[in-house]
Amino acid sequence: MSEAGKLQSLTKEQTMNLALVVGKLLLKSGAETSRVEDSMTRLCYHFGVRDLNVFVTPTFIMLGEENTEGKTIVCRIRTRSINLIVLSDVNNFTYNLSTWPYGYEDTLVYLNNMLTMTPPYNKWLLCLASAIGSACFAQLLGGNSHDFIAAFVTGGVAMVLLKLLSGYRLSAFWENVVAGAAIGATAIFCCAMSRQCTMEAITVGALMPFLPGLAFTNGLRDYMAGDLISGNCRAAEAIIFAMSIAIGLAATLVAWWYWGWQLWK
Repeated sequence: MSEAGKLQSLTKEQTMNLALVVGKLLLKSGAETSRVEDSMTRLCYHFGVRDLNVFVTPTFIMLGEENTEGKTIVCRIRTRSINLIVLSDVNNFTYNLSTWPYGYEDTLVYLNNMLTMTPPYNKWLLCLASAIGSACFAQLLGGNSHDFIAAFVTGGVAMVLLKLLSGYRLSAFWENVVAGAAIGATAIFCCAMSRQCTMEAITVGALMPFLPGLAFTNGLRDYMAGDLISGNCRAAEAIIFAMSIAIGLAATLVAWWYWGWQLWK
């Protein structure tokens, strides 16, 4: 990279551009809004820009000046995921600005490359990890070896179906409804194939990787940081996601029950 050591003197516009990219990276990678606002504000303060206000929600970033003639940048965040590698890299950048060796242009390229970087794990590896996690949770819940295998299959099938549906850009609510229905149907099938399978252990084990625990935790952290809007949004998102999985699972079990099958033996 070129322009080494030139990041110490930036214009207000350049500072705003860097701060916006940092905010986008953090928010898209699963950071809580209080962390995003703190990182953006700290970057602006480092370069002597102290008259900017930062406002962040889980889907929106605004960075601008208070006066009527000032500049304002607005960004809409439409997709979010969890990427701890990006969170770590961006945090290292914002906490080491005084020793950052690259210039403005190279730094902007570096940050924008992270925005377009492919995830370190492909969807099939995630499906395998979900299957293994489901099997381990079923074992922790007191399941036997049959439950371990059945939960592995159930969790894997549900995650594969979820990843296949994500390509059709359905809403996350309906994707989770289908995943919950797949968990119920596959668990019932496994119990029908083996009398030694336990419906409760298989179902709960397969559900665990789909529960939005991180989203709910981020919502609580936003509440504690005083971000009431973001806290409400994240908590509501977590509750709706959990309800969507429960709706899909319940629909499958109720339908099977009314077809005359005995679910729990």
